[in-house]
Amino acid sequence: MMHVLEYQKQLENLYKYKMIKKYFKHFLKNSNLVHKLSAGILFLYLKLAYLTSIWEIIYPEEMDRWQMNAHDGALFAMWHNRLAFSMHIFMRYDKVSGLASPHTDGKLLTDIIKYMGYNVIEGSTNRNPTGALRSIIAAINSGEKVTITPDGPRGPVYKVNSAITKLGYKYNKPVIPLSVAATKYFQLKSWDRMMIPKLFGKITVIFGSPLTLSGNEVKDNELLEKTLMSLSKQAESKIKSKLN
Repeated sequence: MMHVLEYQKQLENLYKYKMIKKYFKHFLKNSNLVHKLSAGILFLYLKLAYLTSIWEIIYPEEMDRWQMNAHDGALFAMWHNRLAFSMHIFMRYDKVSGLASPHTDGKLLTDIIKYMGYNVIEGSTNRNPTGALRSIIAAINSGEKVTITPDGPRGPVYKVNSAITKLGYKYNKPVIPLSVAATKYFQLKSWDRMMIPKLFGKITVIFGSPLTLSGNEVKDNELLEKTLMSLSKQAESKIKSKLN
């Protein structure tokens, strides 16, 4: 009987969470005031989390931040659930743009990215893909660096569903993978289990070398997936060692 009551209570809590989420998304979509207020609060929180955290950024042996920054157009790839860390990672880079989806959550992210001082390219694989591709091509050909989450905006998680490797090969621009791990973070109940840094944590960022692309999109996407997973494991291993 006790197990039945506990299960019933869990269902009630889940229902309440879903209803709160539903109403919040409704107001976020239909109220400009709620949207701007939410974006402002999240922006301030992230800035505080960035400032109070200890960052370790690791580059490949043959490169450093200055060499990364010197690329005349580049595509940076990181998993969607690490996106909340990216706005600090690239704060010292020149000419950086972020790709953001035009749906409600994406518009919230767009405002936060703009508050952080970055350019935004709006579009995704399922909304305005042609417009987004044209904007990305224009950006990298003009020397900008574009950060893309290749499994976003809807997943499946850790599976490349974008044209990032195809663009890199066709326009001869480096595709540079990176991943992140942290000692303290919130994990949202989203499709990708989005990670949001907590205050006073330790964060490790690992950049990989630019991928050697073959022009075979399937093989290049597999290479990107394997590399990102490997970098994620390396970052998580570094973080675990700091906790011991």
